[in-house]
Amino acid sequence: MGKMARIRRNWSRRRFLRDATLAGAVFSQRASLHAWSTESSDVAFTSEHVLFFDQPAASWPDALPIGNGRLGAMVFGKPAGERLQLNEETIWIGERRDRNNPQAGRTPEVRALLMAGKIHEAEALAAEVMMGVPSRLPCYQTLGDLWIDFDGVPAEVTDYRLELDLDQAIVATRFSAAGAQWKREVFSSAPRNVIVARIECSRPISLALRLDRPAHSATAVHGIDRLVMTGAARPARPTTDPSTEERQVGVQFRAEVKAVQEGGSVRARGNSLRIENARAVTLLITAATDFREKDGPGMAAACARNLRAAAAQTYGQLRAEHIADYRRYRSRANLRLLDGPDPFRDLSTSQRMERIRNGGEDAGLISTYFQFGRYMLISSSRHGTLPANLQGIWNESLDPPWGSKFTVNINAEMNYWMAESANLADLHMQLFDLLESTRSFGSVTARKYFSARGFVVNHNTDIWGDSIPVDYVQAGVWPMGAAWLSLHLFSHYAYSLNTEFLRERAYPRLKEIAEFFLDYLAPAPDGTLLSGPSQSPENRYKLPDGTTASLCMSPAMDTEIIRAVFDRVSRSSRILAVDDALRAQAEAAARRLPQLKIGKTGALQEWNDDYDETEPGHRHISHLFALYPDHQITLRETPELAEAARTAILRRLANGGGSTGWSRAWIVNCWARLEDGEAAYANLLALLRNSTRPNLFDICGTKANSPFQIDGNLGGAAGIIEMLLQSHNGVVRFLPALPPAWPTGSFSGLRARGGLEISCAWRSGKATRAALRASARGRVAVAAPAGQRILGVMDRKQSLPLSPIDDRTIEVQLEAGTVYRVQFS
Repeated sequence: MGKMARIRRNWSRRRFLRDATLAGAVFSQRASLHAWSTESSDVAFTSEHVLFFDQPAASWPDALPIGNGRLGAMVFGKPAGERLQLNEETIWIGERRDRNNPQAGRTPEVRALLMAGKIHEAEALAAEVMMGVPSRLPCYQTLGDLWIDFDGVPAEVTDYRLELDLDQAIVATRFSAAGAQWKREVFSSAPRNVIVARIECSRPISLALRLDRPAHSATAVHGIDRLVMTGAARPARPTTDPSTEERQVGVQFRAEVKAVQEGGSVRARGNSLRIENARAVTLLITAATDFREKDGPGMAAACARNLRAAAAQTYGQLRAEHIADYRRYRSRANLRLLDGPDPFRDLSTSQRMERIRNGGEDAGLISTYFQFGRYMLISSSRHGTLPANLQGIWNESLDPPWGSKFTVNINAEMNYWMAESANLADLHMQLFDLLESTRSFGSVTARKYFSARGFVVNHNTDIWGDSIPVDYVQAGVWPMGAAWLSLHLFSHYAYSLNTEFLRERAYPRLKEIAEFFLDYLAPAPDGTLLSGPSQSPENRYKLPDGTTASLCMSPAMDTEIIRAVFDRVSRSSRILAVDDALRAQAEAAARRLPQLKIGKTGALQEWNDDYDETEPGHRHISHLFALYPDHQITLRETPELAEAARTAILRRLANGGGSTGWSRAWIVNCWARLEDGEAAYANLLALLRNSTRPNLFDICGTKANSPFQIDGNLGGAAGIIEMLLQSHNGVVRFLPALPPAWPTGSFSGLRARGGLEISCAWRSGKATRAALRASARGRVAVAAPAGQRILGVMDRKQSLPLSPIDDRTIEVQLEAGTVYRVQFS
């Protein structure tokens, strides 16, 4: 078996089938979402989920994305010469190799220097003995481009419309030119593993097809109707220093395009195809790599299977199958923030975004933004695929920003914040598989650097499962990546109450992370247990002499993540009735962790010592992990810390914080947790105004040329949910951060912890009716919106007995599979 074939076993279909079985329990008893949500709500949902434009995309970041988790494309909509920029998720440079620093055993010396207050000496030594070799991780690359050049289409056309239908996952282009009407549709079919492009016109169609890539590929015509491109991912930068750069190796790939014309003819012309006088044309595009297939013949066979199966269907059948498959995810959840027709429905999406940038508001576009976020996760994360990377699966470059990797000090986690609550829990599995893929290298890193059990991942990983510190000390040395990812496993359990998943998948990983921390933590003279060497991700602090540093012991985020892991291990151990001794160790260690502190500014302290900030408006708000996504800080249980968290956010914003889309999205979620709807909404508007392109793509910055990153889109969608529904700390809260700008609206199909699926409608800022559906039997605490009370909870037959907790909160017994109506005062 070849090297690539051995690696692909980490992502085998059998594992995904097993995961689907474990994850599917929460969905197995669900009746039709439409059936129970409309039955339990007095609001009908209308479709506002189309992005449309009156001109083609001028550049890559403004094109429209399609994807099936594995194959993606960016559609430009150019009338005379269309470009489909193509991606296949496994086209990465590099190889599976040991990148651990040969001097990793000296890491305890770095810790000793930090604990002695010799910070600069510690950082210098860390750069020498801790950074990976090579120090830069491999990156994700483009597959290439399909160019479609049309005969007889002038530069100027009329009646132009480019649209992305979020209800069907299809990009369509329509226009008139020279007396003819053109229609094109492009989608990425998950059932058939092909991208499908359909071209129709009221007159005969003649065109040329070219398939190429910026480098390291060759294209040839096979037969009379297929283009075949073969090649390999290779580093875009020349290798100058073996200690920092990759060898000239990477994943090999094969891409094929099959032209199916109706009428007319097709023939080869050099390394392109020429179609003439066709009534319609369907293009089938597929790809395979040796990451999943054994070798070149295996890739050829995989492409042949995909094309043969797709070509056996009509276009109408492929289209209908694709829509049905996509709607299995799309139709689970809906959101409407309008009372009546959308007043801006006749404006293009770019015009609506321009209104928002100029100070306007647009509730209808916000619901579209929410569904666009769900669309992007569905399109970049499916069973059997890798998880969404920094750009989902969409990347036109050989050397993309930040390598388009899996950055696990916020970005990869943010991509999946909404997976459970937005009713896409079965797409969460791909993130769990990423964690699984790091265990082999991560256990070696834990042993070599810290003489520890378990496994560890620093701030970045990749398709090869790398775990070492990379890039440079300020960023790279942060051994919390695997720990944060492991918390998503327990989150999946909390939303599903799937004990089998907890036993088989979540707890074993949490246990290993806890074992790592038990070995990794170092006692301080005062008896507390400290983490380190570490840092508050990518941030720096000022030392008393005016110099700055990043490495430290026990930054607040470390302590918060470690405490969360110990908590989940303790809870899991009790639920499963296992590992009493480990539970006792974890609980004892948790009691010795440093406490969260309020600094001299009144803000939550970011470091264990009350340092001055080098950059008060830093993009990361890592110390607020305890507020969101975790829930160690809450308004009711820890009011002083909640106020300190509020002060921390205000200080960041006052000094230019929220300067990237993902950073602003995190702030939206934090304000929602503080139940400040106006602040959450103001920052959601800032996300749209400052860090969102006309096609709704998030950007990592506030400048027009800032690069696209998917995390802000997905984190922003999570923030919208958090404003409308929360369920941490054992209480389901309706409309906890509803802003005055959304006086009337409704949602259906959102999920809450405790195995609940929920719909709710409101008018004039007050909840009017809600419905709950439980996937498991149990008692549930439910809180009404501010200023309201819960009058009753009813099934089809009767009102249920309620146990009051406070003026707004009741507890009620629910049975699995039953829909309950909730009435409010």
